[in-house]
Amino acid sequence: MKSRIRPAEEEIGNILPVILFCILWYSAIGGIIAKNGFQIPLLIFLAGGLMPVYQTVTSIRRALFYRRERANAIALGNVSYGRITGVTRQDVPYYTSGDHRRLRYRRYYHLNVEITDPATGMTSEIQSQGYRRPIHRYLGAAQVKVYTDQSGWKHYLEDFHWKQHRSDPDIFNYPREFEEVHIGTERVGQIIFIVVLILMILSMLR
Repeated sequence: MKSRIRPAEEEIGNILPVILFCILWYSAIGGIIAKNGFQIPLLIFLAGGLMPVYQTVTSIRRALFYRRERANAIALGNVSYGRITGVTRQDVPYYTSGDHRRLRYRRYYHLNVEITDPATGMTSEIQSQGYRRPIHRYLGAAQVKVYTDQSGWKHYLEDFHWKQHRSDPDIFNYPREFEEVHIGTERVGQIIFIVVLILMILSMLR
């Protein structure tokens, strides 16, 4: 089982649906202009289509920034060998945007890792960044490498031991829960979204 699960702050997210949405959006506006000519009210819709583009670019820049921070810590070479001892689940509240703001929760999974100092034999425990996916469900062993940045405050986990098969036993005997986000589901949803957008574009062109 090959996996690549990044912390939430390093995730870029789905870019292709946003690109296709912008194509659909501006294709519709272009069709209106071709049929009725340009009208001043269309400026609002032209500007409105830039919002998802701006949000996507910001998301990409943020993810790339944190990925560079990880790369710098790895290049520094301050590495230790750790053992994953448990998982902490955290539900972070946030409010939705728009007129009808509602309280929602984003769920994150933090790995607790015990590190042993090879020089002194002293052990310490650190907590990983938050993952949107339940990363512990995909691990086949508790061993992991821990890189520490120059400040000594931030730690990055690398070289996970993934399960060979999805049905392999978990390394922790935690009760199972419904996984809203896991490997595969986002891809299926993305494919469905892309197919719908393509069909809408084709129907517009006709």
